[in-house]
Amino acid sequence: MTERNKNSRKTQIRFEIAAYIVWNLIVSPWKRLIKALVPAAQEMLPVRSFIAAVTLEGPRLMLVSRYRAARMERGKKVGISAISGASIASIIIATVLIGSQLIAVTVDGRIIGYVENEEQYASLLQSAKTKISEQIGTDTSEIIIQDTRVSLETIIASQPPPVAAPEQSPPANTDIQTFAALSDDSETAADAVEDSADGSDSENSGEAPAYSDEPLLNSLIESLMAGSDIKATFYTIYINEEEFATLATMKDASAVLKAVAEAYSPVHGDYSGRFADDVKINSVVADLDAVKPQATEDVIASLLAGVTEERSYTAGSGDSLSSICLGLGITEQQLCSIYPGIEYKPITEGDVYSATVNTPYINYVTEGNEITNELVPFDTIEEITSDIIITQREVKEEGVPGERVVTRFVTRSNGVIVEQFELESQIVKEPKSEVVLVGTKAYFNSGDFLGTGPLSRPLDNWYLSRSVGGAHYGADMLAPRGTPIYAAAYGTVTHAGVYGLYGNLVILNHGNGLQTYYAHCDKIIVEVGDVVERRQVIATVGTTGRSTAYHLHFEVRLDGVVQEPLLWIS
Repeated sequence: MTERNKNSRKTQIRFEIAAYIVWNLIVSPWKRLIKALVPAAQEMLPVRSFIAAVTLEGPRLMLVSRYRAARMERGKKVGISAISGASIASIIIATVLIGSQLIAVTVDGRIIGYVENEEQYASLLQSAKTKISEQIGTDTSEIIIQDTRVSLETIIASQPPPVAAPEQSPPANTDIQTFAALSDDSETAADAVEDSADGSDSENSGEAPAYSDEPLLNSLIESLMAGSDIKATFYTIYINEEEFATLATMKDASAVLKAVAEAYSPVHGDYSGRFADDVKINSVVADLDAVKPQATEDVIASLLAGVTEERSYTAGSGDSLSSICLGLGITEQQLCSIYPGIEYKPITEGDVYSATVNTPYINYVTEGNEITNELVPFDTIEEITSDIIITQREVKEEGVPGERVVTRFVTRSNGVIVEQFELESQIVKEPKSEVVLVGTKAYFNSGDFLGTGPLSRPLDNWYLSRSVGGAHYGADMLAPRGTPIYAAAYGTVTHAGVYGLYGNLVILNHGNGLQTYYAHCDKIIVEVGDVVERRQVIATVGTTGRSTAYHLHFEVRLDGVVQEPLLWIS
């Protein structure tokens, strides 16, 4: 093509565009007048088609496209320009006489509906995001629509061509419930478009076309879902690099961690808090059906509840209640509630103990100063008197506790104090001491109690406060602190030390299945393996272990069966 022919072709196209612009300037006032006088005209197909035809909207787009193409084409003959000019003139006449410009929305070449302009298409995408976000419970900003398979095509027709109904079978991994919900709406919309496609209803009634934004919206969502072109951003909470829960929004994930922190934070005091574990929130972009976000309330409840697990511990040589509790991770009180009477039973190597333990998923630590008002215990002053029975006590003057204000630095883990130390203390009320009378009058002396048993008395002077009954396996003999305790018979020391709630305990094996227990001792004089004689001093009276007063807890067991001690002594 010569330079002259090129210039001639460009001149022709420019002339065509200029002619359209002049024509549009003439017609535009009439177009605006019609819209102003008849607002409904924009929704009526005949009027809208007439306006589009008179204003040459279709030819305008084609002229612009032809101009761009003319600048890019190379090597075509000049004759094409003449043919193009004739074609354009024919199209202009056809547009005026036949129909108007329509913009079709297509997915993979299949028309799913029509819009008036690109702004309306942008609004359509935004409406799709809003509808999807409402269905899955997330924010509109978290929805991502990939519309690469969607295109807008300009067509010229007197009325919208029929819209083909989309396929109703969901692809693999499609959210069936969501797909079904959309499909129900889409079927109705598609039927409405097809019924009006022949123009019979519109022509007879003169109403607007039977398609609307809602059917197009549903059809667009359904088509994009079928191709996995709709995704969303989800937020996953990780605890120590392990995925714990996925939520719909960052706001929901943050609310979970905030709720846990508030649950474990003290109500009073100046505290700072932190997660002791590695806790983070990561975002992930995934298909709608690939991730199921959890409810915020459910995740919070799960974090606070923790996980329940069964633990077991096998006792070894020399184990005690405290070592068993340490192995199980529970307190002595919890162990005694699981195994009633364990504090009075020997711990044998190989015994297996088990407990159900609750372990938290997450650990939240708080640190800070705590100011509390506390009672100051009063002192007890003992006055010895021979007017009352030995070891009995009578209050002469009642004590009154004092009060102090204490400031402590307290560290808590999940609300439980794990460490604290006192910073400051101020007495605001002094305590008043209590005066107690302690009796020394003997109740039993040698010869006062005539038994017939083979064992001798473990104490010379004592007062019986309690004997065998229920979960109590021995006789409690009250005596002052430091009173000598005697071996009830010849035997070998099998235990000499702390034994759970017995406190300091001595066990003697007398042979033939007979054993004697001496509990709550203050001092133990013998050692394991020692052979003792009858009436040999083995310990002194104390109040160790579970004890509220100075006394000897004396037990007699035959082949492991608890006996009534008073029937065995003489």
